[in-house]
Amino acid sequence: MRTVVQDKYFLRDLHREIDLYDRKMVHLVKHETFATDALRDAAIRKLSLKREGLVATAKSLAENGIEFASHELPRSLRPEGWTDSRISDTEASPAITASAVATIEAEKSQPSTFGEQVARLQRSAAQLDQESPLAAALGSWQDDLLAYKKKRRKTAVAL
Repeated sequence: MRTVVQDKYFLRDLHREIDLYDRKMVHLVKHETFATDALRDAAIRKLSLKREGLVATAKSLAENGIEFASHELPRSLRPEGWTDSRISDTEASPAITASAVATIEAEKSQPSTFGEQVARLQRSAAQLDQESPLAAALGSWQDDLLAYKKKRRKTAVAL
């Protein structure tokens, strides 16, 4: 029989699973269609019972002194007014040239479409060294798209 080690990694996974159940419940309430309200309530009750068991386990592990990072807490278990301590307004950002900052600000101010964003990425890939991974990735997407369209056309004709 396998023994589950209840450590900080187990607690982290438990927090992620609680967050998943929260998202499932929101999806259930907002987007799922049910024949009756009783069926909807039964589905919500089923998910909430599973979630409550996970929350009880997570709380008992935290009370037993298992450490966890506050940013790993599920959104539903975070206290009121919680802010991420990892993000600071006074943090120094990597060195960026003045021209790059001006370009970013100009792009933010004007709305763009998907095509314009792709063109902007292609221009930046052309400026990059051809050996860089970003340039290779940006250059190969067009080939991948053409191969997909060609394959899709063959399957559509076969049907």
